[in-house]
Amino acid sequence: MVVPSVAIASSRTVQTALDPIRNASGIISSYPGRVPTIVGVLSSPSRLRRLPRRAESQMHGSVPVRTLSLLGASTCWNPSELETLDSDLLEYFCCVASASLATFGQDTTNLGKILLRISLEGKTASAAALFQALIAFASLHRYGLQSQAVEAKIAALGNLAQGSFEPSFGAIGAIQHISTGMLLCSFEVHQASCTSGQWTQYLGGVKTVINASSIKTLLQFSSDVVVLLDWLHYHDVSARFSLLHWKREGAPELPFTPTDHLCPQISNFPPPILSMLNLLSQICDTVSSSAISPEMSDDVHDHKSFVEVLDWRIRSLPIPKVTEGSDNATLVMKLYQLAMLWYLNRSSEGLIDQPIRTQQQIDQAFAILPRLSSCKQQFPIYIIGFVGCGLSGLASALALAQTGHRVTVFERSLELQEIGAGIQLSPNATRMLQHWGVLEEVLKYADRPEAGTFRSYRGDVLSQSPPVSDPRLVNKAPYIVIHRADLLRALLSGTRKHKIEVRLGSDVKEIDFSKPSLRLSTNEVYEADVILGADGERSRCRGILLGHADPPYSPGDVVYRISVPIADITEDHLAWDLKKRSSVNFWMGSGGHVVSYLIQHDMLNVVLVYAEGGSGKVMYGPQRADLEEFRSKISDWDPVLHELINVEGSVCTKWTLFQIHEPSQWRHESGRFVLIGDAAHAILPCLAQGAAQVFEDAGVLGGIFSLLVGRDQIPDALRVFEEVRKPRASDVRHRTLDQKAMFALADGPDQEKRDVRLRAGADHELFKWLWEYDAAESGREAWKNFTKTHEYGVKPHNGIEGIRESSIL
Repeated sequence: MVVPSVAIASSRTVQTALDPIRNASGIISSYPGRVPTIVGVLSSPSRLRRLPRRAESQMHGSVPVRTLSLLGASTCWNPSELETLDSDLLEYFCCVASASLATFGQDTTNLGKILLRISLEGKTASAAALFQALIAFASLHRYGLQSQAVEAKIAALGNLAQGSFEPSFGAIGAIQHISTGMLLCSFEVHQASCTSGQWTQYLGGVKTVINASSIKTLLQFSSDVVVLLDWLHYHDVSARFSLLHWKREGAPELPFTPTDHLCPQISNFPPPILSMLNLLSQICDTVSSSAISPEMSDDVHDHKSFVEVLDWRIRSLPIPKVTEGSDNATLVMKLYQLAMLWYLNRSSEGLIDQPIRTQQQIDQAFAILPRLSSCKQQFPIYIIGFVGCGLSGLASALALAQTGHRVTVFERSLELQEIGAGIQLSPNATRMLQHWGVLEEVLKYADRPEAGTFRSYRGDVLSQSPPVSDPRLVNKAPYIVIHRADLLRALLSGTRKHKIEVRLGSDVKEIDFSKPSLRLSTNEVYEADVILGADGERSRCRGILLGHADPPYSPGDVVYRISVPIADITEDHLAWDLKKRSSVNFWMGSGGHVVSYLIQHDMLNVVLVYAEGGSGKVMYGPQRADLEEFRSKISDWDPVLHELINVEGSVCTKWTLFQIHEPSQWRHESGRFVLIGDAAHAILPCLAQGAAQVFEDAGVLGGIFSLLVGRDQIPDALRVFEEVRKPRASDVRHRTLDQKAMFALADGPDQEKRDVRLRAGADHELFKWLWEYDAAESGREAWKNFTKTHEYGVKPHNGIEGIRESSIL
């Protein structure tokens, strides 16, 4: 369709109006007539240091590479001649990214289609600018902050400048400039970066362009222009709120525009939304007013009365009651109403003291938030309940909270305690700690062994090179040993950072898999989108899932542990070498094995795993034991071990090792519940993989849930999780049993063959298979592969050509 060129302002006026948009990025130094080059954002170390850690890491992520740079692209574009990458990003914008465009009471996906149609009007620099802004926003949304998104943004700014000097610049160009400016504003708001603070400059530039135009002329082309003006009006009020409330030094004042008065007359907003925006403005004015002196009692009384009236007016907004079938617009209005009430209460500094009602408003808001379609598309805040607050529950909670989900952990005990003392964490475990941002905290308490040594029970060295420090296997992700209590402490620090709710003293009695929901012993009911059973080898959740009690069983193995203060190991002591060199040491003999390593930098952890058979008392946790009982199990073993027993201050405890019957299934058929960790696959401590497999569960879950775009995908997500984890966990479990049997060989031909193999060197293939595994990446790849063959992923609605056919101009 041929669009008439309508002059809406003089060239000089338009050029002046565009200055705020041109200069907003702080990157482009001169116009007109030339495409800018990339400077600063990616190459300047000072700018890069200002980026948040998450954004900085994403800049180095894996992003598809385009064939040609957008900076050298033509100022016009043809949708049939796009690179595959750009075509995919446009489809992604229409179907997914557009849902995150911030507006109020509008169909954001429809807004995305409008923007794409506007970009298809004319082969001009202004149209190209809008196209490049679409690409920039889609790339940012899909891949995070990286060079591709920044390049497209800079290209858009360059074409904006070029378009303002085109002779045919008219109403269509103005509409395209307005659309581009708002998209670039959304770009900066969407993710923190070194230029995020300039979103108000884009907004001010858009308003200046409108001031240089004729709104009536713009409106005559299409009613869709009203949608753009509503989008601007919402951002305008939000900007006033931000600038007035925070009073940021040097913050620009937004120019007045006719839209401030015209929007109520021409807006598509429902009346309650316009009322909300007006009330939000009044809240801004109230909160930003000068503080009232306590001595001025009359003024305080008047101010309190005004705040109470404002509170009443917000509560009296004619918003439909939220029900199970409420549409998105109703949910958004209710959410804004609750947010304004909460903010007015908090910002009025106690004038309205209603803590119970405020908490109810917060709870209502969190219940509404996950039901929004935009949350399903971009911000999948799934409410996830964990039963159990051990290593499995905390690790999985961290993995899922890190991807934006709301997580609550229920623990029966009134205080957190970890059974045992030392624990070995191989690289497949520490790699996950690194993913979750807690490895640095863990390393404060951990020791890193320099080597490992396998010995016969007599003390003969069989191998001195287990790969605990082999750079080929522990590259970037270290092998560490740590006290369980210290590991738990580090994980808990992560839960506070991610605002994970941990509810101690919460005894789960029933699970309703269909809702799903938990019923506590107090008869409280907690509903969630998905529930995960992480309550260990003695799992009550496993019994509820299977429909019958499924207690763990004892194969007859008992663990003895002595903690030896290294300060009491003197130079003339037989164990001096164990103190001098940080290493993991193994002794193997008939019926069991001993392992020792340093924990908490000052304690030698010595553990004997011994097969006592079916006799003896079953012990569900560490109990005090006699040192002589320990000694009797290893009477003819290495004298070094007996010396350790004799060290003053050594303390001995013991407990029973348990195994579980491998469940036939981990998840409920409803697709809303799954077992994880020891509740699904308890593993004996003979391959140092118990905690590692727990962390792998968490990593795979986090990887999968980071890619979900709707609650309807949760059942398939749990299915993929089980398909990924069950075979590997089972394989590790059986390899652990083989290792246990190998460690406990009595003297004879089999023992001699084992010793020959050990003298030949460590089994690098086994350790490579175990330690190089990246659970988070495995989860992501599994979900991507699943969605390729199922009805998930980004799909076009009508296609770009279909959108073009319904051109608005």
